[in-house]
Amino acid sequence: MKFLMVGIDGLGAESLAALQLRRLQEIIEQGRSANPLPDNMVSRGWTEIYSGKNAYETGGFFQIPVMSKNRIVATQDTGVSTIAGHIGAENLLWGKLRRAGHRVGVFTLPTVNKRQDDCELSIPATGGGVFSAGIDSAAAKPAQAASLANYGRSNLGFRMGKGAFLPASRSELEAWLRDHIAQYFTTLRRTLDRYPVDSLVLGSRFVTLHYKFRHILCGNPGGPDDAALRDLILEIARDFDGEMAAFITDANPEHLFITSDHGLGELKFHVNINALLRELGLIDYPGAAFRLARFGKRKVLERRQPRRQRGPLFPMYGLERSRAFSIGYTDVVYVNDARFTGPSMSNEERYTVACVVAEELSQHVRERGYEQQFREFIPMKHQGWSSPGDNGAPAVALPDIRCVLEEGTVNLGRTGGEVVRVNETLGARDMFRNGFFAEHSACKTSDCLAAYRGSAEMDFGPQRLTDVYGAMLKPMGID
Repeated sequence: MKFLMVGIDGLGAESLAALQLRRLQEIIEQGRSANPLPDNMVSRGWTEIYSGKNAYETGGFFQIPVMSKNRIVATQDTGVSTIAGHIGAENLLWGKLRRAGHRVGVFTLPTVNKRQDDCELSIPATGGGVFSAGIDSAAAKPAQAASLANYGRSNLGFRMGKGAFLPASRSELEAWLRDHIAQYFTTLRRTLDRYPVDSLVLGSRFVTLHYKFRHILCGNPGGPDDAALRDLILEIARDFDGEMAAFITDANPEHLFITSDHGLGELKFHVNINALLRELGLIDYPGAAFRLARFGKRKVLERRQPRRQRGPLFPMYGLERSRAFSIGYTDVVYVNDARFTGPSMSNEERYTVACVVAEELSQHVRERGYEQQFREFIPMKHQGWSSPGDNGAPAVALPDIRCVLEEGTVNLGRTGGEVVRVNETLGARDMFRNGFFAEHSACKTSDCLAAYRGSAEMDFGPQRLTDVYGAMLKPMGID
């Protein structure tokens, strides 16, 4: 194989050590590695890697606000279609490889959730607004490749948490994990045997186990249940490590890259930027009728769902009746102007409002003693929208204030309070009874990884995640 990119979601120094991925570590140490800086909780890491551009250029924000039925709602539909629509499919990583004469495959790379018609082989993944693990003949290329992943319970996407797979016991978790590894590597090898390529862009989400179980993997087990769960996870992680290392060895690529979209580390605080805005009188709650209807719907769902599958009743804010708002899961604030439901503003007027709001937020967190969690609020001057894509992608509303949070602090909007310390003492038995979120005891960090092993004699040290794109193309002489 000429080129192999192994993209592993969340891979970094901590997750390598915590999951004891020794064979992958050995492969990484055989080459050169770097720690490129990701733009966590603003720009999607994977889209930066395969486009070489950030969200302000491609629209690939982690999620964005849009208008729907006269309401401001969030969408994560900012995956590969959005990126290709802005910069052209021919400028994506695999587009560049194919123009250089390579036969290219893309296999379950996160956010590449649509068939890539410019590739010889394409098996879609989850992410970028798509969370189902199933694929059909319309999603794969060639269409016949879908039959190679046609299992009774498709488990290639590896999605765990509220709204996805939630184990009720250690044995159910074990069966699901072993099922994923068997499906993933069997499908990968069978697909490549049937439809060979000379360059492959490969993605895996297995290491995101560290999101859910960091407190057990990195701490002292709280009892025999925790110890048994940790031993199980480490045993299965060794299986994944061995299978991935064996695949890399068998592929024998001339140029091997191992990269991640972010690292994973301790989750310290949940914060809610909208709660800050509420305290400042810049945002309001929805009307009483809406809140009452939502409460009633919640009670109906509670009667239908097991406890572990119920999500919390998140605070709801009337974003439409706001001066500024955050949509959660992203560390930014938007000024509510005519892009949404607010008044018309020039770019200068909107920037002036952003400066005032940023100063009000800064003063509020100083008064409340939250400087540790909220480091800085930075107004951003721009045209309001990203440029419409030359290839059909619509313009995306750009955020107006960048919120710099302490690493380990996440704006998930799950609490009515402004800052809440995360409780990491939840044991395995409680987890299986109550369920858990994706970001259960870990969160995205700057512990990011990019490694190269190959025949090219070159410096390898991408400084930012967007630099990984060019660093992967350089050894093959592709601009």
